[in-house]
Amino acid sequence: MFVAKRQNQRERAMMVEVYRVTAGGAREGVPAPDGELLGVAAEAMSSGALALVPTETVYGVGVAVRAYAACAEMPGPATGYGRIFTLKHRDTAQTVPWLVSGAEALDEYGVDVPQAIRDLAAAFWPGALTLVVPAGPRVPAFMRASDGTVALRASASPVVQELIRLCDSPLAMTSANTHGKPAPTSFVEVEPRILSGVDVAVDAGETPCRDASTIVAVQGGEVTILRQGALAAKDIYEALA
Repeated sequence: MFVAKRQNQRERAMMVEVYRVTAGGAREGVPAPDGELLGVAAEAMSSGALALVPTETVYGVGVAVRAYAACAEMPGPATGYGRIFTLKHRDTAQTVPWLVSGAEALDEYGVDVPQAIRDLAAAFWPGALTLVVPAGPRVPAFMRASDGTVALRASASPVVQELIRLCDSPLAMTSANTHGKPAPTSFVEVEPRILSGVDVAVDAGETPCRDASTIVAVQGGEVTILRQGALAAKDIYEALA
């Protein structure tokens, strides 16, 4: 169940719309939150707003992909998408992972997806595993990595899943921290400059997992762990065996 609460003095001073909620963890059987309580945040994101959102791993900053899908080139620094990079002090040559609804996204946004990637999605999605796949035609050029890939993850967070549903769009989202600093695992850990730089924020307290996702790709025909995170390497290799 999600319960909205009022903003505190810090948040009002920053002029950020904060939606404070309590929610179940990333457990099987946890019901989706009441869409009405996240509807305003989703409406803002659908219009291009930058949001602070809790996943089951860490807090992230991101936008609804659909709001920028028609852009032929990288949106400017004042846009929600552009501010992801300015807030994080991150090079715009880097790309932002997408949070998606489920394994069907591999075919919606990927192409020539290796079977090993499909097997890992079947084993661990929704969960703390990001899978890098060759980007399909529905992925805008500026959202693709230099090697033509896109990183996808089906989050187990009911907040994320409800926002994806309400926006009818994946969320382009990355950790809500200045590049090089620790990623926040609770709302109170979010840097004030990050919070003041978003348009809307969702506060769900501490994240259940408290560690970033593991990132996996298939390179040269071999499964490669690009970043070790919440999901252990041995679990990945055991699932493939």
